Amino acid sequence: MNYRLIILFLSIFQYSNGQFTNTEVIAKIKTERIDDIVSVSAEATNATEVYKSLRYVFSVFRSDTKNNISKNNQEGRFTLEANEQKSLATTTVGIDESDKIIILLLIYEEETIVGKDRITFNEVTKKKEEEEEERVEDDGIELKGIVVEETKTKPGKDFYEFFYNSYTLNRINGSKIVGVYETLSFGRSTIIQVKIEDKVIHEFLGKPDIEYLEQMSKISIRRVYKYFKDLKKQKKDIFQY
Repeated sequence: MNYRLIILFLSIFQYSNGQFTNTEVIAKIKTERIDDIVSVSAEATNATEVYKSLRYVFSVFRSDTKNNISKNNQEGRFTLEANEQKSLATTTVGIDESDKIIILLLIYEEETIVGKDRITFNEVTKKKEEEEEERVEDDGIELKGIVVEETKTKPGKDFYEFFYNSYTLNRINGSKIVGVYETLSFGRSTIIQVKIEDKVIHEFLGKPDIEYLEQMSKISIRRVYKYFKDLKKQKKDIFQY
């Protein structure tokens, strides 16, 4: 194998594996269905020999035939001893054959997603070629069109509403998790960040100004769209090569 082929192999290996999830901490969603009601539980397992301090977000997304989307979240902090398994949250979901439902469990260690699981109901099956293009390459779990929110103030929530509505209307439907985060800054100000997994796409100072927040949303959407467009092109270039 010549030098150029070695470099290509390493590049593909690094790109395919990406961020490792479900290795040290394993996220698992379990379901039990009785008629049109599904009982859902979220669990986490520490697969290491060290103590872990973690945080989870357990979300249920529902989309009806008119593409109206609702979201319910449970979240909290928890710890796991070495090799410990723990139940994090439970919920029940009513299944309507006309609604698409996505249930998502994310586990964070500090700001990094270390575990994730996802199940769906009534999701339309895509063609095999489309699945190949849209699959998340790190562990084969497809997480399309997911936007998570961790805001603290009204400007943060207002920005999220602008951003999420625009994300939905533009049908970006990205193959990685997009997050809107808000952290405290100097004095009473905050910093709002739009991130795709661990990469900061856009950040700015939070202000109680609707026009300003709407403008920041437009900038963020353009950058998020470009990120996913470049990512898709990168995948095609690698596979074509």
